[in-house]
Amino acid sequence: MIKKSIRNFLQKKELYYPLKYSRWFGIYQALFRREAIEQQRAEISFYKSFLPACKLIFDIGANDGHKTTAFLALSDKVICCEPDGENFKLLRVRFRDQEKRVVIENMALSDKDGFAEMHIHHPGSAFNTLSSKWMKLLEDQGESRWNESIKFTRNETVQTTTLDQLIVKYGRPDFIKIDVEGFEEHVLKGLSLPVPYLSFETLVPDYNIELQNCLNAIEVLDRNAKYNFAANEKLILPDYVSRYELEHRLKTSDQAQSFEVIVKMTA
Repeated sequence: MIKKSIRNFLQKKELYYPLKYSRWFGIYQALFRREAIEQQRAEISFYKSFLPACKLIFDIGANDGHKTTAFLALSDKVICCEPDGENFKLLRVRFRDQEKRVVIENMALSDKDGFAEMHIHHPGSAFNTLSSKWMKLLEDQGESRWNESIKFTRNETVQTTTLDQLIVKYGRPDFIKIDVEGFEEHVLKGLSLPVPYLSFETLVPDYNIELQNCLNAIEVLDRNAKYNFAANEKLILPDYVSRYELEHRLKTSDQAQSFEVIVKMTA
């Protein structure tokens, strides 16, 4: 309770994020919170296991920037897209000394430019989403599936753009990471050019139809694309496989129901 009160006080004074992402806090973590350092190293190791060195990465759904931090170990430049206002503020502080390598866009990705309604769990929540289906799933199954009662409190209008528009602005990336809480298929529909590597989150069996739509969108870009999938920051398959094999393995896997699908394009 005291810890929460201190955090709330620091946030009101706009001191919390500058302290949390300061050099001194980094030293504190290195000395007393080794698990955070080890988690970051594991994340870097995971992406290095399938990604070559990159010039440009798109981090779609950047949240608090933990993936962006990992991507900076692999890429010259990272474009972060995050529609949540609180997370946008956090990202600007976290990467304030990396302005040449990290560009932060305060917008959501979709299949068109414009505006959309984002369902808000609370400011900065990783559950915030443009997907009504995801919102309903969390509210209906939060207690039984995620061990917490989840209630979305309001909607917020956010700006949207497409992957195609990002490519026009920043160039074609070597890798696109998409983690947008159930809205992945709409993001993929906004891409008309193949890229070397791409990943997106999925939840099976709840999102089987959306998974099919994502794979259909990828086939439009490259009919010879190959796939792998990951859980808990580890690749499940020893090599890339066809779409048919991917779907078969996802149906029969005894791993967790949440997966990151990794796509390797050859076009």
